[in-house]
Amino acid sequence: MKKSIIISILFFIIIAISFGIYTHLRSQESFTFKTRKAVKGNIAQTISATGTVNPVTIVNVGAQVTGKVLKLFADFNSIVKKGDIVAKIDPELYKSDLEEGEARLKTARANLKSISKAISYAESKVKIAGAEIKKAKAGLAYAQKEYERYVELFKKDLVSASERDQKELAYKEALARFEGANAELDGQKANLFSKKADYEASFSQVESAEAALDRDKTNLDYTIIRSPVDGIVVSREVDEGQTLTARMETPLLFKIAEDLTKMQVNASIDEADIGRIKAGQQALFTVDAFPYTTFKGSLKQVRIAPIIVQNVVTYDVLIEVENKELKLKPGMTANVTITVTHMSDIIKIPNRALRFTPLGDIKLNKKVKKGFKKKNSRLVWRIDEKGDPEPVPIRTGITDGEYTELVRGDVRDGDKLVIEAMDGTGDPIISKKTEHRQRSGVMRGFRP
Repeated sequence: MKKSIIISILFFIIIAISFGIYTHLRSQESFTFKTRKAVKGNIAQTISATGTVNPVTIVNVGAQVTGKVLKLFADFNSIVKKGDIVAKIDPELYKSDLEEGEARLKTARANLKSISKAISYAESKVKIAGAEIKKAKAGLAYAQKEYERYVELFKKDLVSASERDQKELAYKEALARFEGANAELDGQKANLFSKKADYEASFSQVESAEAALDRDKTNLDYTIIRSPVDGIVVSREVDEGQTLTARMETPLLFKIAEDLTKMQVNASIDEADIGRIKAGQQALFTVDAFPYTTFKGSLKQVRIAPIIVQNVVTYDVLIEVENKELKLKPGMTANVTITVTHMSDIIKIPNRALRFTPLGDIKLNKKVKKGFKKKNSRLVWRIDEKGDPEPVPIRTGITDGEYTELVRGDVRDGDKLVIEAMDGTGDPIISKKTEHRQRSGVMRGFRP
């Protein structure tokens, strides 16, 4: 009984093994390989970004004085020349200030003229006082000599005491006149100094009045708003009758684009890619308004100031572009592609061929193993003359997302490279290695 059971079990095991071998051989015979050719051509590595189309120069035209907008002479899309009047602010208040300033200046100048005359009169009085001092000094000297002479004569009894006393009195009177003349001169000098001080103060008032008048004239001129550049009005921010207050900041009236035939795209480049961006690189972009038109530009500037939003760091890049047909409008969203590296006349390997991994444990020959172990080496599978896949170690360079540059390896133009294995029903077969690579994210980034 036990013997028959054992025989039955062995029989079923043999049948199961035979069925498995049959199924495996059948599946192997039904394997087909989907291939793609290696081709010769050009390849470019690019970086994609989004940006905004802007004029190269936008001038904000504002009002420097407070008042009501009396008249607008420009509107959206108006073409203006430098110096053209684009708006006018009510000037009545500033006209009144100008008239008051002119009156203050006239009064200050009249006062200055009057003080100038007073100075001339005071100077003449100083001269007269000086002449009186000279006259008094001469009289004093004469009276002193006479007095001294009569004193000597009196000692010799040649003149009487009365005559000596008269000369003494005359001397004292001359001395008093001299001292009085000195006092008068000092007084006249003090008066002249005071008049000159008044003149300086009056002169300062004239200068202040002139400065105030210039300010009033300037404010009146500011009521007429003129275009500072040649260009086109892209934005009008006020309406007629609106009151503007120019205090802490200048009220904005218009935005004028200087030249819309030359535009620029402000593109945001991720910090991971900014190291490969340089001024002078070529850029292509499209806008939603013209989805089938590709615009060409060149990088003008890579700004080093970081822009951080929610811990995401980007850098602003300026791209110059010609806009002679005026298709590009300010504010349009641009989908930008920047070429960072370009290679010509090379063998291109399909990226799918680099991701293919055959089924089962494949034993590689020594030559293939040696080539595969080299730095930056990859492995692709080429269909040989018998129709079987053979491994080929290669080194790769830049990629455009679909093809990768062949740097070194025995792959020629037209070689069929395996990109996928198909079963008998035509469904793709995914090996465990390939599935693991896809899950682990090996194929992220620029390397296929």
